[in-house]
Amino acid sequence: MSTAPQRPQFCPWCGSPIGFEEHDHEPRYESLAKEARARGEEPPPLPERVREQLSGESFAGACPGCRMVSHVIGHRAG
Repeated sequence: MSTAPQRPQFCPWCGSPIGFEEHDHEPRYESLAKEARARGEEPPPLPERVREQLSGESFAGACPGCRMVSHVIGHRAG
C-alpha cells in the first residue's frame, strides 16, 4: 500500500522547524525529455510505475535559522 508523502517539517540543513509550502515542480525526466526533443532525439518511454515514483510532491521553505531555501520532493516508496 502506497501512501502520500508527508509535508516536511524541518530544515534539511540545520534541523530547525520550518513551514514548507507546496511548490509546483516539473519532474526531472520531463525536463530531460524536453532537452532531448530540442536536440531532435526521442527519449525512451518510462514505465508508468517509474513515472509515478519520480514525480512526487514538491515543497519549498525558507529557514529563519540558517537562512537557506530548501526545495524538497517527497517520493513514494513502492
